[in-house]
Amino acid sequence: MSDSPFNFKVLSSSEVTPMATPDNLSAVSPAFASFSPSALDVATAGLVGPHGASALRNAIEQSTNTALTDDLQQENITTAKRPLFGRSKSEAVQRRDIEEIVLILRRRPGAISELGIERIGRNNSLEVFKDEIDGGKRISLGGRIILIDIDLLLPSNKVTKVALSLASRLDVQSSIAQTRSDALLLADLKEPTLDSFARNVERLARHDKLSTDEIDNFEVLSGLYKNALQRIHEYEIGAGIDAENAGHGTPVVDDVGVLGLSIWYWNERHRVPESLPESERRRYRVIVEIEESGRAGAGWGVVQNNALLGEQVATSDGEINWQEPDYSNLEDQATGFVLKLDPPVAIPYYDAAILDPECEARIETIPTLDGSKDSLVFAKRTTYDSRGQPGEYIFSLTSSRVAEMRRIEEVYMSHPRQIFSVFEILRQSIRMQALINSVFKPDSLIPKSAVPMELPSTLAEFVSSLDNLSNMMDLDEPAPRTPATPAMISVKLTTPYGRAPQLSLSMPTADCTAVDRQPRLTSFAVEVLRGGKIGVVGLAVNEQGDVQGKEDMERTLENVIDIAEDLGIVALWVREQVR
Repeated sequence: MSDSPFNFKVLSSSEVTPMATPDNLSAVSPAFASFSPSALDVATAGLVGPHGASALRNAIEQSTNTALTDDLQQENITTAKRPLFGRSKSEAVQRRDIEEIVLILRRRPGAISELGIERIGRNNSLEVFKDEIDGGKRISLGGRIILIDIDLLLPSNKVTKVALSLASRLDVQSSIAQTRSDALLLADLKEPTLDSFARNVERLARHDKLSTDEIDNFEVLSGLYKNALQRIHEYEIGAGIDAENAGHGTPVVDDVGVLGLSIWYWNERHRVPESLPESERRRYRVIVEIEESGRAGAGWGVVQNNALLGEQVATSDGEINWQEPDYSNLEDQATGFVLKLDPPVAIPYYDAAILDPECEARIETIPTLDGSKDSLVFAKRTTYDSRGQPGEYIFSLTSSRVAEMRRIEEVYMSHPRQIFSVFEILRQSIRMQALINSVFKPDSLIPKSAVPMELPSTLAEFVSSLDNLSNMMDLDEPAPRTPATPAMISVKLTTPYGRAPQLSLSMPTADCTAVDRQPRLTSFAVEVLRGGKIGVVGLAVNEQGDVQGKEDMERTLENVIDIAEDLGIVALWVREQVR
């Protein structure tokens, strides 16, 4: 067993994404409602045998539940019958296949109904009680700590009230916090399906089940928020640190569809004015949970100790003043903190090895990050200057020494101090992919046949200073437009082991002060460092690095990239500055 303090496991489903919904809600039906008795018997019997996954798939197919069958096909879960002779699947692979199918079934709990709500409770080992109320029933889902009361009108299946109670050692919940929790669960039950409600109940039930007489997981998470994360957030804001994008994140409770503790740790284009549409800003978070860690012994586990920080949040040198909990009574403790990524993030294999050297995470194939392909990827992009004049570009992307990517959905921790280190790794990969996706989007890709074979001789008019950058971010297409010959821009991606991933750009530019006024070739490399920080190196014109004001321009270019997070706008600015 590795001594690494990190450990993550990767799941193929997207059940950790709270806002995920089926593509076709009308096709959703209660997951088990359409199963015939014989099909359920086959599935139940098969789960304990060597052909469990195949039996469960057959049961789904017999039930003609096309939505679930399609899900299994899309997830590429191989459950075909095996030959009588030859190498068979390992027990671990069989177990993984079954777990994935169960996750898909849970992801489709069905429409709002008395039976559906009751099934969610029983699937999570909660006791279910029902009482008659005026016009319907009150369904109660209870564990050792949690109690959820749901008032359901019948036969309309309309939920009118939800109340969550925690019979724990926690201080009396504030009316504001209680109202927010109840409102979030009620909103889940106003949706067409039980998907979101099922995810939140599953999280509550897991924390309830893993609590003991000595450890109340709800109190542990509450203490982590109030006594550590919230204090760190306030300290970083006071110190002028961008907490969400460069610090320990923005901790929240009961936020955007997730009941419990979450931390927002990255917001794309966070330096662009708020006028930019939300659709152009993707926000990333982790959901902080407690799960069985698979590890036991001192130095690993959740303890009932809220003194995670010293009296002073930070030391004199600015380091967070984390305290070490008392692990002396954890010989039999096998739970730990887990960060569930929403959305999941693809990172290079060597970073995955930092989180867990023993990881067997599945490979994430990203077409624009696939170094095994020899062919170029082309994309067409138009940007507008401050006068509304368009500049058209054709970008080509080649990949060299690109590391294999691993899709990360969960990261286990032994101590909350590791949150910042995890965020630094994730921010780096998110930033790199955002830069690539700013140009090489699926709807922007073009075939090689549409690419001019020669560099254009005509240069478009472009902006003249960084002051116009906010105008360049205006996504509304202005008019009138004057067509310009596309400029060819070459992008080369490398992800060398032990160094920051790098995008090398080469583009035609013109020096208007020169006598010949002929296009020059300007090149530079963009490095994406830990934490998503931007570095620019190697600025050259016609492969000559003795550019006047080179260092100042590289620093200014770093600022442009950091603000715009868009290679199209960067190309626009660079060409004008060289002119």
